Amino acid sequence: MSNKKACISTLSHYNSNYNPILRLLQEPPPPSFGSSCNNNQKNLIKNLITDDLRKLHAYSITTGLIREAFTASRIIQLCFKFKIKTTTTSPQQRHYGRIIFGSIDCPDVYTWNSTIIGLAEQESPESGISHYFQMLQRGVPPDSYTFAFLIKVCIIMLSRRPCNQYKADELVCREIHGQVLKHGFEELLVIRNSLINMYCNMGCLSESRVLFETSSVLDLISWNSMISGYGKHRDVSAARELFDEMPERNLVSWSAIIDGYVRSGGFSEALSLFNQMQGSGIKPDVIILVSVLKACANLGALDLGRWVHMYIDKSKLLGRERSRNLVLETALVDMYAKCGCIIVALELFNEMPDKDVILWNAMIGGLAMHGHGRDALHLFSRMMSYGTIPNDTTFVTVLSACAHAGMVTEGVDIFQSMKQKYRLEPKVEHYGCFADLLGRAGLVTEAEKVLENMPMKPQASQLGALMAACRTHNNIEVGERVGNRLISLEPHDGGRYVLLSNMYAAAGRWEDARNIRKQMEQNGAKKETGCSFMESDGVVHEFVVGDTRHHQSREIYAMLGDIERELKGVGFVQDASNQVIDF
Repeated sequence: MSNKKACISTLSHYNSNYNPILRLLQEPPPPSFGSSCNNNQKNLIKNLITDDLRKLHAYSITTGLIREAFTASRIIQLCFKFKIKTTTTSPQQRHYGRIIFGSIDCPDVYTWNSTIIGLAEQESPESGISHYFQMLQRGVPPDSYTFAFLIKVCIIMLSRRPCNQYKADELVCREIHGQVLKHGFEELLVIRNSLINMYCNMGCLSESRVLFETSSVLDLISWNSMISGYGKHRDVSAARELFDEMPERNLVSWSAIIDGYVRSGGFSEALSLFNQMQGSGIKPDVIILVSVLKACANLGALDLGRWVHMYIDKSKLLGRERSRNLVLETALVDMYAKCGCIIVALELFNEMPDKDVILWNAMIGGLAMHGHGRDALHLFSRMMSYGTIPNDTTFVTVLSACAHAGMVTEGVDIFQSMKQKYRLEPKVEHYGCFADLLGRAGLVTEAEKVLENMPMKPQASQLGALMAACRTHNNIEVGERVGNRLISLEPHDGGRYVLLSNMYAAAGRWEDARNIRKQMEQNGAKKETGCSFMESDGVVHEFVVGDTRHHQSREIYAMLGDIERELKGVGFVQDASNQVIDF
């Protein structure tokens, strides 16, 4: 009989009350408590498990079973999985799993591996990595599982850091890769795939590609990791190239490429790929549907968004009332809100029993986008009364609501409350929203001062918004300064030259307008062609200025002509100051 079977057999005769724990010992570690349990139920279950695990630990010591690697490792895994802690204040003795590990005389590699991943997930990634080097000092050679766990630890570490703090973590990740090479495990497919994924998470796509290209064997995980890595870092052309070369695809492949297009703003292409995926017979999962709903929200593709909603209901993907899928429901609320179906969005929003800050932000942002500034502020107050703590995105949406509704006093109060009440340091986007609020209200000089005095350099988009405000309120003095600054920041963006040139033309400064156009020509700057999207019968159509490629362009232009004649008939006069002047 194997050691594992002997342990299970002996323990099964100890006490029938341990059957649930014995089952856990025999099976893979269970998932964490689901959202179907309320906090009281979770605490009760955890207390029962804690008591049973401690009794089981005591029994394994008295019988000598703790010396069996399987028993020790499984108990350690369960202690970390269920976050069993001691009452001590010492960080080194806080986790019961760490204490159990320390009580084992000669832990084998299996026990070390269980503790490495447990410490990394429940204490810190650094603790898990430090534990690995202690293992080497104790003369225990690592195995392939050790490095699979260590690379996972590196990915956990990277996920917890802002991108600008990656440098120290990158050194650790490369050190672990060096350990993989030193111990001869790099050619194992599972290790190589993990390394590809790790370098993708670091943003080192060239290293990932080298590992991918030099691998003697590739599987779906290899391909999917590279496509996902390119997509997350918005190199969608490289992702698409690999996707088209794939010998076979699965649900993860489609999810990676669709998500990549959504991240990079290729919403129309994302929906096209979704249609192709359905044609291939693959059913979407929650992750893909969230990406598709984001694309629908940004394109205003309401018909497709409604179809996705019906599919979700039919497939019962939202779950039971007490275990709702908050991410999916938030995506639905965001889609309806951005598509202008505010009533439907609010109905879904109010039906949700649990609301996190992301959901509140989606609903507030939808109201702000469609001019319901007062309602957005009311919802913000309601969010505060619920005890939800606002984040950076919350203040961007609320300030935007104030800007579009012309609520200057309220906007000033909210901006000041960020530091004074919520202890949040305003970021560049908050200063931009605040300046936009002032600029739209005609306070362009004050808006310019906000951008000049903020602790970071203003972005071109913020200066562009101020420039538009100057044009709207005919402030040529500020507009000239901002316009020249914009051109120096983005000398190849033709739109910046056109905006300043038209402002000069509207003020009758024709020579200055011509000089700006000449400067634009000399710098080789070109204005990007504007485009718009419209959904009809579930199909999203893209239109650009002066486009005649659409198969119904003749009917479209005929309809535009009819609309123009009707507008003139009721006395509409176009504002010529907003027209592009062609020199």
